[in-house]
Amino acid sequence: MKKPLILVTVLVAIGLGFSLSLVWYKPEPIQLQAITWLGEQAKPLPDFALTDHDGKPFNRERLQGAWHLLFFGYTHCPDICPESLTMLANMMDYLTDEKVKKQLQVTFISVDPKRDDQAKLKAYVSYFHPDFIGVRGDLDQVNILTDAVGILHYIESNNSDTYEVAHSGNLILIDPQARFAGVFSAPHDSQKIAHDLTQLING
Repeated sequence: MKKPLILVTVLVAIGLGFSLSLVWYKPEPIQLQAITWLGEQAKPLPDFALTDHDGKPFNRERLQGAWHLLFFGYTHCPDICPESLTMLANMMDYLTDEKVKKQLQVTFISVDPKRDDQAKLKAYVSYFHPDFIGVRGDLDQVNILTDAVGILHYIESNNSDTYEVAHSGNLILIDPQARFAGVFSAPHDSQKIAHDLTQLING
């Protein structure tokens, strides 16, 4: 056999082997434990205008470039909000990858802006974790965001300053393209949420 023919045969064999390896080798899929992941069905968020507890704009552009975990509630909440924020603080302890921590922002968005002023929000979220952000704004702007991510909320009684606000306890995950990417439904497990966030952020 002539040398050129031998070379061609070898190259064909190498190419065939590489092609077969692509067929046989399939990367292991991400194993998720708690999130309902939208994947390619992730939905871009509409424009909205809110303010964080330091008085800085909190809008769609603010959500771009990092992962955001949103929780909607209010500071007078008797149970779901403090329990959820405590769970989220524990979740932060389970995030052992510093890269993941740097790319994740936990944000508490008030559905009771009448009583939740900037100072009250800052004191409230800081009690649970120093890196948490509190956000507020006009209710019509809050509703733009809650409608986009499927969060229900309404005032049960508005006869006094002691009214309660019914609201969903779901956690909403926003990806770095400012898209509604997934939801963690209650009941929440801080360790499982940390696992899923690590898997998704690390890709």
